[in-house]
Amino acid sequence: MRVDSGLGARVEGDAPVVLTIGNFDGVHLGHVALLDAVRSTAASLAAQSGLLTFDPHPRCVLDPAHCPQSLTTLAEKESVLAACGLDRLTVLRFTREVSSWGAEQFCDMLRESFDLRALVVGHDFALGHKRQGDIAFLRDYGERHGFPVEVVDGVRLGGEVVSSSGVRSLVAAGDVGGAALLLERLYFMDAVVEHGEQVGRHLGFPTANLSIAAEKCLPAPGVYAMWVRVDGEWHAAATNVGYRPTFGGDRLTVEAFLLDFSGDLYGRSVRAAFVARLREERAYGSVDELVAQIGRDVEQVRSLLAGVTAPGV
Repeated sequence: MRVDSGLGARVEGDAPVVLTIGNFDGVHLGHVALLDAVRSTAASLAAQSGLLTFDPHPRCVLDPAHCPQSLTTLAEKESVLAACGLDRLTVLRFTREVSSWGAEQFCDMLRESFDLRALVVGHDFALGHKRQGDIAFLRDYGERHGFPVEVVDGVRLGGEVVSSSGVRSLVAAGDVGGAALLLERLYFMDAVVEHGEQVGRHLGFPTANLSIAAEKCLPAPGVYAMWVRVDGEWHAAATNVGYRPTFGGDRLTVEAFLLDFSGDLYGRSVRAAFVARLREERAYGSVDELVAQIGRDVEQVRSLLAGVTAPGV
C-alpha cells in the first residue's frame, strides 16, 4: 500500500483512483463495507482503490475538550488498511485552515491530487466547511466534472449502525468481546515494552510493561485474556490494565504476563490483542492473596485460549 502525506499536484504516471474519505478510526465493519465497495468499483474501472484520511481527528482540532481517544493510532490504521487490500492511503493533516475549506474548494483539491474516476461515501457523509458538501452537492459536482458518486449504507448489528463511537464506548466499558464483533477482529494496540517497577517479577509473574500511545483508547481497568505477538509469534497472556491498588499505585499501566514465555522483551515492539475481560481490578488484603488470584487468572487464560487459533490482526 502506498502512503502519501497531504494533497497536492498529481504525480505524472499515477494510476486513476476510486476514492473514499473519512477518519476510519478503528476500521470497523462499516468502514470495511466502504472499502469493499471502493475496491469493487476500482476493479471495474481499472483503477486503484484509495482513501483520504485525516490526522489528527478533526474534533481534536475544532473541539479539543471533546477530542476522542483513538481506536487506532495512525500507524495501526495503516496496518489494518494494508491488510484490507487498499492500494493508496493519503493522510491529510487536519488544521483549522483545512476546516475552513469550502466544499467546492475541497473537491477541486481532490481533482488536482487524484485522477478521480469515482467517489464512494457513507450514507451520512459530508465534507467542507460546516459540512456544506453533502451527498446532493457531491453528486452535482461529480456530474459537472465527470465522475460518479456511490453511496454505501451503514452496516447494522443489533439494530444499531456500527460506528467508531459505538466501538469506543464498548472498549471503554471493558467489553472487548463486543468491540471485536463490530471490528470483526480483536481490539489491539501496538506498544513498546518498557522498564517498570518489576512488581510482577517479585510476585513470581514477570510482566511486560507496555508503553501505550497517549491518545489510545484503553479498556476499563481490569484483568484481561490477551494474545501478545512477539517477532511474529502469538503468546497467550494474562494482562492487568489499571493502577495496582494493592500497592497504592496511582498511574495507569498495562502489564502483560506471557504464559510459557522466557526471554528479554525490554525495548521490543509487540502487538497486544484483547480477547476477554476476566474480572475487575481490586485491592487485596495481602500480597499472598494477590499472588493466589494472579495464579487463578493465569489458569483461566490458559483454559480460555487453549486450542484457540491466534488472531490474524
